[in-house]
Amino acid sequence: MVALSGASAKSHSPAGERRAPLPMHVIPCELCGYDAPGKICGHCGGVSNEPSFATGRRKASGVRSGLVALLRGLGFLATTRGTKRWLVPPFVITTVAFGSLWMWMWNTFDRMLQRAHDVAETAQPVDAAWWQRAFESMLEWGGFLVVVKIFGAFVFLVVGFFAALYTFSLFYEAISGPFLDEVQGRIEKRWFGVDPRNAIQRPTALSVARCALLALAAAAVAVVGMVIAWKYGGRLRWWALIAAAILPFAVLGVANRDWGRWFLWALRVETSTLWTSVRTSLFALALLILFVPIKFVPGIGPFLFAAAAGFATSISLLDIPFSRRSWSLGQRLRFLTHHVPALIAFGCVASLVFLVPFAGPILMVPAASIGGLWLVVRLDKSRLRAYSLQRAARAPAITTTASTDAGSAAVKDRS
Repeated sequence: MVALSGASAKSHSPAGERRAPLPMHVIPCELCGYDAPGKICGHCGGVSNEPSFATGRRKASGVRSGLVALLRGLGFLATTRGTKRWLVPPFVITTVAFGSLWMWMWNTFDRMLQRAHDVAETAQPVDAAWWQRAFESMLEWGGFLVVVKIFGAFVFLVVGFFAALYTFSLFYEAISGPFLDEVQGRIEKRWFGVDPRNAIQRPTALSVARCALLALAAAAVAVVGMVIAWKYGGRLRWWALIAAAILPFAVLGVANRDWGRWFLWALRVETSTLWTSVRTSLFALALLILFVPIKFVPGIGPFLFAAAAGFATSISLLDIPFSRRSWSLGQRLRFLTHHVPALIAFGCVASLVFLVPFAGPILMVPAASIGGLWLVVRLDKSRLRAYSLQRAARAPAITTTASTDAGSAAVKDRS
């Protein structure tokens, strides 16, 4: 996913060369936000192809930027090639998961009704009160099962609708992190001519297309092996499944060391991004549970509840651009506190979109993710850079130029 984007192979170090580790203290560039210890950023060069990132506009940005960030994100998503396809897998996975859950719950309810009906038909007559006899007669009546199923289907649809209205977006957000990370990488390449995160971290010069082709080949072998293991594994079926899933990638990684380093890096990045996305969803879920009583306030309750949900989701989606830049927790908090009005405006707009059932959350999550990325780049980071420089000066000196060298090569290649 994320590893399939970024600069071309020419902008990377020669094949087989290992990159030095990232610096302990990231010094954010005032424009792109990636590590730039020198006066000139080696990744963006202080310039961008996006007019809204001009210096004067960034310095004057604030609440107005927060109000238009979601629309900006939607516009970049619609006009950047190769981004929409990455939103299909999380939507399909979420839809299949919710459909499967709903079918399982309905089948469970149906089996319970059928069991109650069968018990009533085989029950021996007992001397009971008239209401008990009436209840048993109702259970024995064949039409009772049809009536209850119709009523049950109606209840399931109503309850399922309101439950999925918010939980659907949480699950969608939880699994969409790696896909949104890839989308952000492609949009940053549009803005700066290169995906700076890949230019800094990508460990091999093996071409993107070749990495993807080898990964697909290993995945195909793994799928065939898993099918065979499931059919003929016997008592060792589960161990055979695990071996069939892992061995093709392990063998390919040993045979092609460059691809192996790329695959381990991609796996680490995607796992980290997925964990960030899951944490974001858990935070939003906790906030939703906390605000459940507010939902029942007459008149404004549902709007306040949707506002809380949309705000939590939109603000928490900033974790993806923060993670791409390897900002520390202190740097993230300082950036947020420096731009509270803009972020409040951003969250409020996202809340309004969140009010639209189903389509709202599905549209808001990717639009807020890209809008949050746009905010991170557009909002002024001069104070954050000054704080980071002071913090790095107090720390022990670390001699590493990997970030600057990689970024400078990317800028030269772009020019």
